[in-house]
Amino acid sequence: MTALAAAPEAPVIEVDHLAKIFRSRFRRRSVQAVRDVSLSVGRGTVMAFVGPNGAGKTTTIYALLGLLRPSVGSVRIFGAPAGDVTVRRRLGFQSEIFYTYGFKTATQVLRFYGRLSQMSDERLAAAVPRQLERLGLSAAADRKVNGFSKGMVQRLGLAQALLHEPELLILDEPTTGLDPEGRKLVADIILEEKARGTTVFLSSHILADVERTCDHVVILNQGRIALSDSMASLRSASDEWEIEVLAWTPAARDALAGVETADGAATGSIVRCRAADKRDVLLRLLHADAEVGAVRRVRSLEDLYMRYAGGSSSG
Repeated sequence: MTALAAAPEAPVIEVDHLAKIFRSRFRRRSVQAVRDVSLSVGRGTVMAFVGPNGAGKTTTIYALLGLLRPSVGSVRIFGAPAGDVTVRRRLGFQSEIFYTYGFKTATQVLRFYGRLSQMSDERLAAAVPRQLERLGLSAAADRKVNGFSKGMVQRLGLAQALLHEPELLILDEPTTGLDPEGRKLVADIILEEKARGTTVFLSSHILADVERTCDHVVILNQGRIALSDSMASLRSASDEWEIEVLAWTPAARDALAGVETADGAATGSIVRCRAADKRDVLLRLLHADAEVGAVRRVRSLEDLYMRYAGGSSSG
């Protein structure tokens, strides 16, 4: 008897030809914020959604949340229409700027949002301190939020999004107002959630964090998708290589005269070259007794961003 093949798992997010037009009743004009956007996000994937201000990222996110109705097209989450009550219970959302009740303590804020998610008192008793510790806010658990710094409020916003252990995380610029330590904390949490099987839809301007955490990147420009590809594919298609130089010699610097290098080459860190020149550059360095570390293919997401979205108007 022939075994039946398992049916492919349905995407967590399905966006089909989404368009959103905002019309002004008084000025009789309209603005099309999103134009024919289609994308699919599988379970356990970290999807980056990047683009300049005014590209349509937040409009698309509000459509995913069911807060805006598409003018054209459809949005489905877990196979159901966006905004469905059963869907909302399975997702967590952090807005770019997290607003909450300043007169409440951090613990009270999380308990409030947990009750909105219909979490039991037993679950809340375990989840609230765990998320406060995870976000580095344990020492401020009983402080009122109106005394928090901007970065602390932002971390509290991520804690509320994670509180009920959602299957889908939608994060709109989660590192706004955070210092480098806070940015690293958020990146680490995204990777932890991915390992747990959570799907993450991340809007961010911090391209280094996108490269570190994301499986797939979508670049939006003037409401349209300008690029959609996996990070693995973007890296493998690169024609550029990085050679890490751990220790330089005067002869090595002389040997690389005229060779295209990264800014750090003169002080002894990274040399960049085309694939066709890699062997020659390596031989020059080794013959000049330079100490060579890692050799890796690279393609800067920043370069791709500037190619597909740089210089666009933010309307």
